[in-house]
Amino acid sequence: MGAAEFSRDVMANEPNASLSQRLANYLAQLPPPAVLKLASGIEREKLRGTTGLPYETILSGLRPLLASFRGARPGMADPVRRLCLPFEDLLSDAPAVDRSRGRIVRGVIEPLWAWLESELLPDALPDMARRIVDHTLKGDAPALETTVSVMHASVAAAIAAALDDARRDGARRREIEARLGSESAIEDARAIAAALSIAPVMLKLQSVLPKSAADFNDDLVTAVKELYEEAREKSADAALYVPFAAMARLAEPWQILRLARKVAHYRNDMLISRSELAVLGELLLADMDRIAQAAESKRPGHADLDKLRDEIKRFARISRGFTAEIDLRRHGEWGQRLLGARARLSAAISQEMARFETDLPRALPLHQIGQYGRGGPLRPDISGAPDTVRTERMNACLRFLEGLTPICEAVGAQSHCRSVRGQITIYLNTYEDRLLEELRTATGTARANAEAFVEIAARFREALGEDRTADVLRRRADVALQQAAS
Repeated sequence: MGAAEFSRDVMANEPNASLSQRLANYLAQLPPPAVLKLASGIEREKLRGTTGLPYETILSGLRPLLASFRGARPGMADPVRRLCLPFEDLLSDAPAVDRSRGRIVRGVIEPLWAWLESELLPDALPDMARRIVDHTLKGDAPALETTVSVMHASVAAAIAAALDDARRDGARRREIEARLGSESAIEDARAIAAALSIAPVMLKLQSVLPKSAADFNDDLVTAVKELYEEAREKSADAALYVPFAAMARLAEPWQILRLARKVAHYRNDMLISRSELAVLGELLLADMDRIAQAAESKRPGHADLDKLRDEIKRFARISRGFTAEIDLRRHGEWGQRLLGARARLSAAISQEMARFETDLPRALPLHQIGQYGRGGPLRPDISGAPDTVRTERMNACLRFLEGLTPICEAVGAQSHCRSVRGQITIYLNTYEDRLLEELRTATGTARANAEAFVEIAARFREALGEDRTADVLRRRADVALQQAAS
């Protein structure tokens, strides 16, 4: 796709929207091959100096999409991207990141590059950037590799020296913070300098460990361990960015504990928790603590249940993975933290689910009939149409319950899940039988309401994973309608 063609397509997409909105909408429609082709074309035109396109705006829209793709990305990387390659696995588009695991806010790259160009390396960096462009366009791979290596080492040393000065000079620190845009950006710059100081190792890691690796097997663990030890010979602090980057490349981050275990030569949590890679276990435990804390901070009935369910599933995966990789002692520090997080999460789940049994009758209401007072028989209330808000809320509750059923033991909520599901099943069984009776005799609006409630009950069954039961209910309703018509 040419630059002019791309420009026309973007501008034609919602002409009244802003450029960034048009760009986002356009990119969302593209299949992955087209995104890769577009990125390559934009980078090529940028390197050639073609004018007329907002390159940074386009590339900023492409980067989140490109980061989600597996495998090496083709294209002609510009000097800024070449600079970022060693630490690209640590970059995040979130405004705030967990720097304890080496994460770097992507937004710091542009002001950092401007700082390097204007102050830290005002002569060297523009010269290296020009050489990188020339070598890239000519296809001179050896010269390109040499120049990029020099850039990595030069930038690492320049940033480290500037931040070392800022440590002793408060005014200098404030000046750097202003240049980079925030106080926390200094920590991003520090992480970048550390990762660039071991750039050859970080780049080797990317060739050794596939992105989104499904299984961190023993061969991969051994290879990453060797890279970690190679980096450690240069700097123990910088070497930690090797497992941080490796963790970001794993489909299941808890598998990084295999590296900690191999380096420590132990499976016992008491010993691993005192090893040089104890931080890896601490990061996973911190994830579990955050999930538990977020769950217990929500008032029952006010949480986004789909999001909470996904977070609880992540908690369960980490918990299972942690206990599979490490021999946890119940009275050890890690064992106590894991059990504590699980107990808090279980309590939050129980409080959230306690309202399910009362919300269900609001979505599928019953009312008493006859002269028996409170002890009278109950029949489905089909005098009014279903309440859409209550129906959707209950649907979310049942999806939540179904999603937790396979993992409830891992989060210590098996007893409550079984109890709540049992009560819901009893209510649905009773309600459906009585609703079908109403369907046989109802007329007019009442019959239309009854049919709507049948469909809601069937959807509730599907939310619980009971598709066959839902189909049977719909067939029973068809029979009831036929009987009413005869």
